[in-house]
Amino acid sequence: MEAVGDMARALVLRTNQVRLREEMDKLAVEVSTGLVRDSASHLGGDTTSLLAIDRSLERLETYRVNTTEATYITTAMQTALSEIQTRSENLSQTLISSELTPNSSLLNTMSDDARNSLGQVLNGLNRSVAGRTLFSGTATDRYAVQDLEDMMADLRIAAAGATTLADVEAAIDTFFTTGGTFDTVTYLGSDTGLAPMVLSDTESANVDIRATDPDLKAVLKPLAMAALASDAAMSFTSDVKVAILKEAGTDLLGAQQNLVELRAGLGALEARIEETATRNSSETTAIKLARLELVGTDQYETAARYESVRGQLESLYAITARSQRLSLAEYL
Repeated sequence: MEAVGDMARALVLRTNQVRLREEMDKLAVEVSTGLVRDSASHLGGDTTSLLAIDRSLERLETYRVNTTEATYITTAMQTALSEIQTRSENLSQTLISSELTPNSSLLNTMSDDARNSLGQVLNGLNRSVAGRTLFSGTATDRYAVQDLEDMMADLRIAAAGATTLADVEAAIDTFFTTGGTFDTVTYLGSDTGLAPMVLSDTESANVDIRATDPDLKAVLKPLAMAALASDAAMSFTSDVKVAILKEAGTDLLGAQQNLVELRAGLGALEARIEETATRNSSETTAIKLARLELVGTDQYETAARYESVRGQLESLYAITARSQRLSLAEYL
């Protein structure tokens, strides 16, 4: 009977140790996270509200990722367009003054500057962020346009036989017209624009500016025309070069207004994305506070309970150790 009593006592002690250790583990988690470990038990089995809150937080996290990506893309686009505008605006002033310096060497220099600027604009249209090309529609895995040398080769073919300003303008217009060589050969991207990015329950962002946008082609056309002016394959006279460069400068200056409007529209989109991100962040904070009200813990109280359970467990360990050392000699 004594053996049975000892076994029963050991079993009781072991059961209490397990219970207290489990309670300590649970309280440790609650102290570190500030949340109850067993939400269902804490809410009396009714987790409907908690599940709804968690779904809302998951949805808002998706929106957060989308707004971050949209901000990143629009900022990079704005930077590229700013560089294109600055370069083309500065060049337009130089080209317009071509008639004041009818010197063959200077005219060639102006045309070379236009050629270099055209190359820089093409590089800007091929810009990518995080492995995604900005101005190629859904074909974000490849360049938006050909490089400068390939485009110049196609321009020479398009303008072959041209001897006057009117000839060059006609060839350039045909090259850049909708469905022309630029759209079908120079442009390497997709004809399909990016799908709108969902930013919230009520907001979406349509970040779709492709290299074939008319406002961008309006900048490319005079640059291409000016770049052809001194091309060795064309053999234009000095008077025709002056006429081409002056007309290109005038057209390039006129294209600035549309480029400004394009950037303004993009800027408005950037502002809307930022406002939506701010609203989403506020909503996320409010929902997290509501979740904390449901399954949050009083960390001071929980820490006090943890210390109390730890003290009980230590006492139990001491009792267990003492009971295991009991012997007849010690009893007597």
